[in-house]
Amino acid sequence: MQNRRHALIRSAAAFAMSVTVFALTLTFASLFAPCPAAASDLIIEVEEAAAHVGQDATVCGTVSSAAYLGRTSGTPTFLNLGRPYPDQLFTVVIWGSTRGLFEDEPEALFDGRRICVTGRIVEYKGKPQIVVEDPAQIEIADAPSLPLELAYEERVFIKSVMSALGLDVNYGMGEWDAEAVLALVSFQEKLGLDPSGVPDAATLRALADAVIDIPAEDQTLVIRMMLMRLAQRGD
Repeated sequence: MQNRRHALIRSAAAFAMSVTVFALTLTFASLFAPCPAAASDLIIEVEEAAAHVGQDATVCGTVSSAAYLGRTSGTPTFLNLGRPYPDQLFTVVIWGSTRGLFEDEPEALFDGRRICVTGRIVEYKGKPQIVVEDPAQIEIADAPSLPLELAYEERVFIKSVMSALGLDVNYGMGEWDAEAVLALVSFQEKLGLDPSGVPDAATLRALADAVIDIPAEDQTLVIRMMLMRLAQRGD
């Protein structure tokens, strides 16, 4: 029994030391890392994050598990994306000094949600992660329910118009994914519209007004793509 107690004590001490080393490592790294960008041109899914260590990126995925370690050095909050801990594909680290800046407890606010987090991707024990220093680095990107019944081809057309306006979307696909949400949010914010990421009536009118700014050759490309999509539906 006494040997078992000693083994448990050694195990607990080893875990505490591991967490402390983790905290010190990331704290030291954050002192010399550049401040995270408010936005990134590189938007990837969690499965791709490991291939972009050392780069600034926006990483999107679903929070599979979340935990706040209030008794651990640095009082970190961990958001584990892709899979639950310890098999997570990507981790978002929020230190106690940043935790109070969120409107709610981050583990409750984001658990089970699809989010996009922007910052410098670093690696810790073989896992890619981003250390968040500002709540603005995290955006909830759940697939929104569209208020209008839009056909697949209509969504392709809207995304084609967005692309022609310089927004970063995959205009060949009709899925209203995280990339489309973020792109439309930037358009809506620029015009003072509700930044919902949803192509509602007001946003569609604004896109229609903006078409005049699209070069003629790009307008032709958008129209041609829409007609080709309709032709495919009729095949």
